Amino acid sequence: MVRFRRFAPPAVEGTRPERLGFLLPLCAAALVMAAVPLVLLAITDDGGTPDLFARTLPLVRALLYLVSLGTIALLCAGVLLPRDALDEELSHPAVRLGRQGSTVGIGAVVVGVVLLFWTYADIVGEPALTEGGLGDFGLFLRELASGRALLALCGLMAVSAVVAGLAQTETALRMALFLAVAGTATLGLGGHGASETGHSLVMFTLTSHIGAASLWVGGLAGLGWLALAGGSPLEPAVRRFSRIALICALIVTVSGVASALFGVSDVAQLPGTLYGAVLLLKVLALGILIVFGVLHRRRLASEAFGGAAFLRLAAGELLVMGAAYGLAIALTGLDPPAAP
Repeated sequence: MVRFRRFAPPAVEGTRPERLGFLLPLCAAALVMAAVPLVLLAITDDGGTPDLFARTLPLVRALLYLVSLGTIALLCAGVLLPRDALDEELSHPAVRLGRQGSTVGIGAVVVGVVLLFWTYADIVGEPALTEGGLGDFGLFLRELASGRALLALCGLMAVSAVVAGLAQTETALRMALFLAVAGTATLGLGGHGASETGHSLVMFTLTSHIGAASLWVGGLAGLGWLALAGGSPLEPAVRRFSRIALICALIVTVSGVASALFGVSDVAQLPGTLYGAVLLLKVLALGILIVFGVLHRRRLASEAFGGAAFLRLAAGELLVMGAAYGLAIALTGLDPPAAP
């Protein structure tokens, strides 16, 4: 039976400059993801009475995305680790990654519960929450799409955390990854599309969009972790994920266009609106990410592929992804332009 040795930082990959060159853009991507929706919310402020829950809701939502993506990244890294094709049992590093992903997944459940209460408080309003407490919370969970979606997210992420923590085979770890991606995708069930015509098709495009984007971002971050840790060949894992990333990019592009068309009653009304500007920026970010994907595939086909080169390219890609996620979170808080 083939066993993989524990990760030990090698002499070439994962050196201090390379770590900083990857971790600093990664932190910047997280800050951009949180800052973009807050800035756009400040721009659209009508000068009314400040509401703590309304103002901080995008920040809590961004935090949930970050923790969920962290879970997906660790589980993806475990799945992508090279192994003997005839050996279903996980290597020790993969088991450890599964347990780390389980721990972060529990954190995602906690943040999901916080967002659940934050969303309820934002809907009923701070004065009503102070006077009536959680009297209508059960109704919120039963009747509103946003409540049901967050409840589903917490449930799926909790099951994913349990499966990942106990996983000893690749099949079990893949199941945990699937549940984590599915849980993150449920965030699309509580947006503007929940009230659109053709509800089922709109929900399908939104969940497909978020699920594919989460796997794309999480997988790339997981590969970055593997590159920093060393101790395992990086190129086979990158080649394996490259095919997955291509499929994710296609799904994100098609579903993004479809959901944008479903959400706007008249495309001619988009120019000159904040919603249209944010949507355009998101499309541009997607175009840049596709260019990054092409560069990754060219590096794989050349002899210049290496951990340091991959980290530099992945750092830039994750930074753009952070901006794209921030714009996506901002869109959930903006109303599409109404038909004339």
